Parts: sequence; C-alpha cells; structure tokens
Amino acid sequence: MLNTTAGAGVCPACRFDADCIYASAARRVILQCEQFELAMPTVRHASPDTRTAAAEHRKGKLAGLCSNCEFADTCIYPKPEGGVWRCEEYR
Repeated sequence: MLNTTAGAGVCPACRFDADCIYASAARRVILQCEQFELAMPTVRHASPDTRTAAAEHRKGKLAGLCSNCEFADTCIYPKPEGGVWRCEEYR
C-alpha cells in the first residue's frame, strides 16, 4: 500500500487533503479525483511602502516586469536574464 499523502499524486495540492476520505482509503497514488480543487494560497497585498522597498531591493537583479512585481520574491516562474515582458500574474 502506498502512502498517498507523501507528496505523490494530486492529494497534496488539493484543498480537501486534510479531510479527504478517499485519500485515506486509497490503495494507490491518486492521479485523478472528481472532488479535487486546487488549494490556493491566501493573497496578501503589500502596502505601497513595502512594495517600494521590495522593488528597490530587486532593482538591478531582475529585468522586465519582475523588477517591480509584487509577487517577484515568491514567483515560481523562470526569470530569464533578458527579463519577462508578458506575465498574467504581474501586479
């Protein structure tokens, strides 16, 4: 029996992982689930002062939109040397 909560399958990314009855009864890694909903992190909006300080800290390190994006410090997308010039997550 495989442990489905050990980082495999869709369960660790599901918002219902902690209370799911299917995961606890599964005999294999769950790769598809009708009940799956992506667990979205809570979005914290930085104050204008914090954003300005963070942008100054990144200045010269990142090019393009990333240089002043609110999410640049936690962003998982690649940041090429030439900069990112189109991004749906930019704020």
